[in-house]
Amino acid sequence: MTRILEPDLLEDLRRIAESAGVLRLSAVSLDHPGLAVAAAAFDAYIDEGRHGTMEFLVRSRAARHDPNLVLPGARSALVGVVPYGGVADPVARYAQHADYHTVVHRRLERVEARLLHRLPDVATRICVDTKPVMERALAALAGIGRLGKSGMLIVPGLGTYVVIGVILTTAEVSERERPYAREAFDVCGRCTACLDACPTKAFDGPGRLDARRCIAYLTIEHRGPIDPDLAVRMGVRVAGCDVCQEVCPHNTGPATAPRAPEHAYLPPPSDGFRRAEHPDVLEAWVGLRSGAYRRLVRGTALRRIPRHALRRNALLALAAASPPRHQLERALDAVRDAADPALAAAASTVRDRLVRGRERTAPEW
Repeated sequence: MTRILEPDLLEDLRRIAESAGVLRLSAVSLDHPGLAVAAAAFDAYIDEGRHGTMEFLVRSRAARHDPNLVLPGARSALVGVVPYGGVADPVARYAQHADYHTVVHRRLERVEARLLHRLPDVATRICVDTKPVMERALAALAGIGRLGKSGMLIVPGLGTYVVIGVILTTAEVSERERPYAREAFDVCGRCTACLDACPTKAFDGPGRLDARRCIAYLTIEHRGPIDPDLAVRMGVRVAGCDVCQEVCPHNTGPATAPRAPEHAYLPPPSDGFRRAEHPDVLEAWVGLRSGAYRRLVRGTALRRIPRHALRRNALLALAAASPPRHQLERALDAVRDAADPALAAAASTVRDRLVRGRERTAPEW
């Protein structure tokens, strides 16, 4: 027997979601024609090699085309967002909080429990950025927001500082809940602020990100050496980058003052967040030992970055911060015998810049 996500049930689920801190909960059918468009764009992204070394995207290609490979019998998706705050820092705002994967999953479990209480014979699966589903496309097609030219989801009243949570289900969406696709990037108009501001020029057009040049990819997903020409452009960034969000008009000005209930925002990590902007902190991260690394990343999304990569990033960021020469030389000493090729390459990049800058007041960064 087919089960339907009727409007009254969706309203009930939205109330539960709001109380749990998941906002704008909406539903979209998995046969929505817009998903085929998103899948084609994803294929082009992979075929053109813009995914870099993220081979997990290649391996999950079939599932992104067919959600039934994630949840057999999947017919629709419930989608919601969780906002986050934060400050300008070498660590991107989303990673300054408790790990969003865990937080959002636990919040969605309350929504899932209500759904299963109302429709006990349906199947569900929660997806929070670890399952091969196209979260941003689903959120846009569900009517939560629109995709901007940066590829980020722009949610009215919340901007782009949100993470997305999805519940796949075998229940179907009521016809009255089916949304309709609109013109791509219609929320941006003529604005190209995000494309113009990217430090590494990672965009070659609206919605066309080349991960191989993206600071978020280079500092989080890329495990190998970073091209010196890109390293110079990365600036003081250790984990991710918020530039394309910081310049977005939907995130700036009085019109974007916080309009979400306080309990919805991602909470801080259990041990608090220590800003990494000071050169002394960056230097300490360059020399991170295993125990200190585990304490630093515990309970946060920083766990995605291996220790050697975090040390690599910290060394490049420290050099970009133009610290006293003796501090940079001390950091280089800490990685002098580094066996990891990525960390050794970063040290070589910094050392070359240091040598070339001896005739100047600071390294040329």
